[in-house]
Amino acid sequence: MKAHGSKAMKGFAVAAGAAVALCGMTVSPGAKERESLQLVAAMQTECDQLAGSPYDERRNASFAPVDISRIDGRAVDSCRMAYEATGNPRFAYQLGRALNNSTEPEQAMGAYHSAAQAGYPAAKVNFGMLMGRLGDDDAQFRLYSEAATGGNRLAAYNLGVAYRDGLGTKPDVTKALDWFGKAAAEGDDTAAFNIGAIYDEGNLVPQDDQTAIAWYDLAAQRGNTDAMINLGLMYEAGEGIAADTSKAADMYKKAAENGDVFGAYKFLELQQMGAVQAPPQDAADDELNTLVLKPGDVEPQVPTRADI
Repeated sequence: MKAHGSKAMKGFAVAAGAAVALCGMTVSPGAKERESLQLVAAMQTECDQLAGSPYDERRNASFAPVDISRIDGRAVDSCRMAYEATGNPRFAYQLGRALNNSTEPEQAMGAYHSAAQAGYPAAKVNFGMLMGRLGDDDAQFRLYSEAATGGNRLAAYNLGVAYRDGLGTKPDVTKALDWFGKAAAEGDDTAAFNIGAIYDEGNLVPQDDQTAIAWYDLAAQRGNTDAMINLGLMYEAGEGIAADTSKAADMYKKAAENGDVFGAYKFLELQQMGAVQAPPQDAADDELNTLVLKPGDVEPQVPTRADI
């Protein structure tokens, strides 16, 4: 791990020197110094605009967050310059996102590591995930704990998974529910779904369909397709709630519109059974084409999540 980290960190060796150079400028800089300062300011703005994360509570809120798959390639240069000039861990974290999207995982790991060492919560989540992939569950759990304590919503969710599944710690369903609850309170739909699933399955706590339905409903309202599917199944079977095929079909349809293939076929199945009114054949064909994704469009979910 030392060799891995040191290799990835080479690109950040000039950061301190750049910061010193900026601090050494005169109070009334000349044209060249002003141009340099303006360039650095522009790169900071561009980095925040192109690579701010939806899972980073400390991002520059002047700009809308950017999903990692949509980060513009220009963010690598702008975030690198912004970090080297200022040493601000936010720019190191955003550089990690940009490098990861540019398929440069070793450099991305170095950037995340730099930001994590500086105490940046969102970076600790990503670095923790990478450490977990390398087999260091203890480091993964420690980083999630630190980031969750620092107020990061994604870390709270991952800590819930760690306590539920015993990743780097002993399983503890009470702590798992507590951390899932904290993430859900901050708007995390997957955390709400997981609470519902725990009560629905009844393996870790006594089964409680009403509690499961309440959490599934919250997650579904926030757009969680898995919650929509599970609610649909419960409505269809009358599990913990009065059977209602119309509401089941509505849940399946909403999940399908979000790209869920199973939801699309469950909805069409109810139509074919006559449980819901089927549209004319041409409209039905169009609906099937719009509801069902092509193979490969849906990626499998992972137990813990990171913005990488």
